[in-house]
This record gives sequence, structure tokens and C-alpha cells, in this order.
Amino acid sequence: MSQRTIDIKLIDRLYTVNCPAGQEVALQQAADKLNSKLEQIRSGTRLTHPEQIAVMAALNLCHESAQTAEAQKERITELEDKIKLLQETLEQVMSEQRPRR
Repeated sequence: MSQRTIDIKLIDRLYTVNCPAGQEVALQQAADKLNSKLEQIRSGTRLTHPEQIAVMAALNLCHESAQTAEAQKERITELEDKIKLLQETLEQVMSEQRPRR
């Protein structure tokens, strides 16, 4: 797959990054989300160094990702339990419907 370069802006700095062809929109959306988080941290804290702001943003995004993954795991477990109960109920109904000899 070929590479392209695109410019993204993060906390008032312009970066030129490589991007697989066809993924430009996805990369720009990710950059916009990151920039929003960076700006939120910059305006909500006393941090001024871009590196410190970037580290805090990375930590926040990783924490949010871990929370989302845990919530998804819990939801999957709940759905698996419901499916199991449904299967058991169906099996019970089917066994009751079988003609007896």
C-alpha cells in the first residue's frame, strides 16, 4: 500500500506525517480528537510545555480506552449470559414439544 503525507495541526504546531493512501480522513479525525484533548488539558491545567501536555493527553486517552474496553467486556459477558439463558429456555421448550412414545 502506498504512503501519502498529510499535515496535521496539534496545539498550534504543524506536523507532516505519513499516512497509508485512503486513510487520510481517519488520520485527520484522530488528529482532531487528539488536538481537542490537548487543548482541553492546556486550558484546564497549569501545564505549558507541549511535551507535558502530550503526556497527560496520552495518559487520559489510554485510561479512557481501558475503561471502554472493560465496559465492553462486561457487556459481552452480560450478552453471553442472556444468550445462554435463551438457549436453555429454547431447549426446554423444544424438549416439552417432542411427541412422547
